Amino acid sequence: MDYDLIVIGAGIAGLSAAALLANDGYRVLVLEAHIEPGGCASSYQRKRPNGDQYIFDVGATVFAGFRLGGAHHWLGQKLGLSWPIQPLNPAMEVWLPDLRVTRWGDERWREERQRLCPSQAWEAEQFWREQEQLAEVAWRFAGRMPPIPPESLADLGRLASTIRPEMLHLLPALPRTVKHVLDQYKVDDRRMRAFIDGQLLISAQSTNAECAWLYGAVALDLARIGTYYVEGGAWNLAKTLEQSLLKAGGEIRYRQKVSQIQTDRGQIVGVQTEQGERLRARHVIANTTMWDLADLLDQAPSWLLRHRIEAVPQGWGATTLYLGIDEAAIPQGLAEHHQIIADYAQALGEANSVFISLHPAADRSRAPQGQRAMTVSTHTNVSRWWHWRQTDPARYRAEKAAMAERMLDTVELALPTIRQHLRYQQIGTPVSFARYTQRKRGMVGGLPQWRSISGLLSLGPQAAKINGLWLVGDSTFPGQSTAAVTQSAIQVYQKIRRAAR
Repeated sequence: MDYDLIVIGAGIAGLSAAALLANDGYRVLVLEAHIEPGGCASSYQRKRPNGDQYIFDVGATVFAGFRLGGAHHWLGQKLGLSWPIQPLNPAMEVWLPDLRVTRWGDERWREERQRLCPSQAWEAEQFWREQEQLAEVAWRFAGRMPPIPPESLADLGRLASTIRPEMLHLLPALPRTVKHVLDQYKVDDRRMRAFIDGQLLISAQSTNAECAWLYGAVALDLARIGTYYVEGGAWNLAKTLEQSLLKAGGEIRYRQKVSQIQTDRGQIVGVQTEQGERLRARHVIANTTMWDLADLLDQAPSWLLRHRIEAVPQGWGATTLYLGIDEAAIPQGLAEHHQIIADYAQALGEANSVFISLHPAADRSRAPQGQRAMTVSTHTNVSRWWHWRQTDPARYRAEKAAMAERMLDTVELALPTIRQHLRYQQIGTPVSFARYTQRKRGMVGGLPQWRSISGLLSLGPQAAKINGLWLVGDSTFPGQSTAAVTQSAIQVYQKIRRAAR
């Protein structure tokens, strides 16, 4: 059987595009190498010999994009979905070496941020006000689903139709980094800059010195525009999309890894699976990283794709702890999400900074009575993990154990008694992520949002320059997060539908 569309990967972007096109009557097949949907934005269940069960989110994160104008909201309205979500406020707490800051999603944030650098309170407030004003314009622009980057004359025309006079405020931001704006307002307080770097690292894979100001302003706004918890675990986002796809007549096959994308003279033909099955389609959507897309092609990658890979040969990885803990370890009233920076003098990541996600106590589906499931993540360099794994397995195991201890040391800054209340512990490295998500070398989180590769200079869905082949996910505009990859899926959906008219 031939298909109108084959999607490689049942991540959020792939499922979103598949559900949209199936809803419009397309014959859609999704091929997923794993046994569950969701990719990096999923969950998994762990059963203990004593009968205890935990549901862990694969990554520690919060979710956004569900308010009016957000990508998940747009998708939900289009498909008639009811998202299993609950709003969070505060979005998180940030633990600095000498201060605990609450990221409120309302007016309390204006007062809270004054505590970051009281010696430069006026200068810092000018920075925050410019950040919020810029982000407001950017959010409204994003809500019109502009085709960024434009890849054709038709895209340029549609992009022009989304432009409003207020967007003149965006132009001065395009060549700037977050550091430029901090320097402009003479904000050099170490605590303030460490706070901003921590927030940018988890939302833009970069820090103030290199992060594009326009992207950074939006990334720093996530708590203010609304964050959410997914009831029952992150995988219920993907399962909601899977149900929509199946209801519309789409098909999904698990344990089906694609080994090659097949083309003929610049036109997509279909895919081949590791089982040797060849499947034909008019369109193929790759919900992969750009590195994996290049590896899957049966021809040399385009100049554009090759150039971007040369510019970013390696992205961040994550080392992740999955913990079952007694509720007694959690102080009364503690928020569900936390970022901890242990030492100003050390680089972020590698256990000096961690992000924690706990499920709300009211969600009893994810841990035994009296316990909670916790995911703790830290940024890490993928190369060393692969070197240890391939050259010295004993060293690899020792480094995993040492990293787990360092991460627990950092977690103890917020939860001092956690070691006394550990019921279950498991660690994942980039090697683990490569195995379960099929992302090259276990690189997660997308590309760093440097000026040279952000916004209008991002990769577009037609980066491979093959008719009928589309790339979605965190390698393309807008970048990382379920909301961002959903927007990339919406853009591909709109382009395919317009091409069919």
